[in-house]
Amino acid sequence: MTINYYTVRAVLRTDKIRKNGTCPIYVVLQYNNVTQKFSTSEFIEEKYWDKDKEQGIGKGFGNLNAVIKKKKQNLEDFIRESKSIGRPLSKTDISNFWNGKTETDNEILFSTFYESYCKRHFQTIRKSTQIHYTTLGKKIDDFKPNLIVSEIDYSFMVEFDNYLVETKSGRYNMIKFLKTVLKEAVKLGVLKNESWKGLKNVSPNAREVYLTPAEINKIEICDLSTKKHLELTRCMFLFSCYTGMRYSDVVALKKENYKNGVITLKQVKTGVDLKVPVNIEAKKIICKYWAKRKENENIFPRIENQTVNRYLKKIGEIAELKKTLHFHLARHTFGTTLLNNNVNVFYISKMMGHKKLSQTYAYTGINVNKMKDIMGTVNFQPKNENNNLNRL
Repeated sequence: MTINYYTVRAVLRTDKIRKNGTCPIYVVLQYNNVTQKFSTSEFIEEKYWDKDKEQGIGKGFGNLNAVIKKKKQNLEDFIRESKSIGRPLSKTDISNFWNGKTETDNEILFSTFYESYCKRHFQTIRKSTQIHYTTLGKKIDDFKPNLIVSEIDYSFMVEFDNYLVETKSGRYNMIKFLKTVLKEAVKLGVLKNESWKGLKNVSPNAREVYLTPAEINKIEICDLSTKKHLELTRCMFLFSCYTGMRYSDVVALKKENYKNGVITLKQVKTGVDLKVPVNIEAKKIICKYWAKRKENENIFPRIENQTVNRYLKKIGEIAELKKTLHFHLARHTFGTTLLNNNVNVFYISKMMGHKKLSQTYAYTGINVNKMKDIMGTVNFQPKNENNNLNRL
């Protein structure tokens, strides 16, 4: 049965007065055209009961009133949460909940709960984050269709994690967002088993794939004269290599964001303010599109992310690159190129719009030869001709 409306009240059963003059306090639930009464196992004399406020009057009833309020709140939460996830309730289900015997979570499909979760939370999160949640829903449905919420435990998490590794999915984000959803399920009482917390949080690995200056040059000079529809993608990708900007920020870039050689904008993904000085290569790309675009238009014509990545693979083939091109590779290339040119990591972090340095480390691969050169210049001995090193 679906509950359309309900009220929860605390009432004094004066028809059940006891020998000591006290009366039992009940919680009455009314929904649709049904009424259920539940004993709170609490008692009070009628003269001390405030019917309108549904509580005891005067000093000494603080604990009693707190207990009644808590019992009412628990029942209201149970009804509201059941409605939010589309779980039908019978009189028995409600009675079992009141008596601590509910087993309704065993029948809830994860897809039903997840759909309700996304519907509520998509109103408060960015579209870029919504995409991750949508992907997660598809991944779980592919991995185990008709998953029951109560089946989610440590064993399930391990198996799902292995599935993500095998399918080369975004393991870090998928596990992170799934745990967020499961925490909500526990709070709502939909999921009782918390063994899933035993799966250690995975960390984003430092991504060492990036393009070298020689590889960037191959993209710059490759002949696209017979593939003119790829030119916009090439320009946007190279622009990202030169500025470190995400795809979402590149496509959102307006003329007003570029002034005196500096790009200033609020990042689409994080909302964090970003300032990036533009080098000569990036300026040339901006100039290529500037005159063609109206003042209120974005600098680059709109093109979908999936289309861009599909075109990038073709560009990589034409440029005869061994690495597979995708747009985010440009961001890694920017960070790594700056690091290999001895730019302080704090400046790199600022130009990439990161809040923490740990985020920047994941975007900067360091060339092994560069590390060798660095170690070749490091001296761990004091500047003294008669140091102990000569004795070795």
